[in-house]
Amino acid sequence: MQSFIPTFDSVASRLAALGYQQTDAANLDALAASQPQLIVMLSADPHQFPEVADNAVIVPEVLKALPADSFSVCWATPDASRDIAKRYGVLKYPALVFLRGGDYVGVIVGLMDWPDIVHRFHDMLSAPARRPPSVGIPVTSTNAGACA
Repeated sequence: MQSFIPTFDSVASRLAALGYQQTDAANLDALAASQPQLIVMLSADPHQFPEVADNAVIVPEVLKALPADSFSVCWATPDASRDIAKRYGVLKYPALVFLRGGDYVGVIVGLMDWPDIVHRFHDMLSAPARRPPSVGIPVTSTNAGACA
């Protein structure tokens, strides 16, 4: 028996129907600064990462378990997600980047058991903003070791 894996267009339609705003790297800062708490849903091709489609169902359900208006939610296409992921050190999809007033709070990557993900969302409500992780690329210079 074959399972049905939706296209990203069908996932995007579901997210838009939920009232979630589409974003990209160019407008994310303005959107995030205008929201007290924002979740950025980063996605990839559901055929490569079937969990992307699951996340479109899980996130709205988790939000129902939280106080009303805890988070605003936006989403990015797979191409935009790759650009945004670089800023926040995200290497796996799907990913949820949590921002408060534009500042990085944390990330949830992949899927989790229900109690764990609800707990993580609760944690993100009160977690302090911090520096986003890097993707681990070493910084080098052509004149490394030279004193100025």
